[in-house]
Amino acid sequence: MDTVLQQQINQLTLEIARLKEAQAVAEKNVVNLVARSEFTVALISALISDGTISTDDAVDFIKEAPVEIPGYTESVEQARHTVIEILSYPRAHF
Repeated sequence: MDTVLQQQINQLTLEIARLKEAQAVAEKNVVNLVARSEFTVALISALISDGTISTDDAVDFIKEAPVEIPGYTESVEQARHTVIEILSYPRAHF
């Protein structure tokens, strides 16, 4: 095999390995964020259940919470809507 071609193959193989490693790190970060979000919603739900905060106050806070992730406004608003639905479940009309 041509040494130049072999060198290109080796470089591409290394790049693929680096990309797979970066993807694994990104996936772990996503799982971490999802888990933290789940814990947060569970905690808020528990605080509502024991009367520490009202559902209305929690929903109002989520509606007004200044969460801005540049380039992901639509995703942030979808998440906001989902959390509001979860917290409002007994009152929600599905």
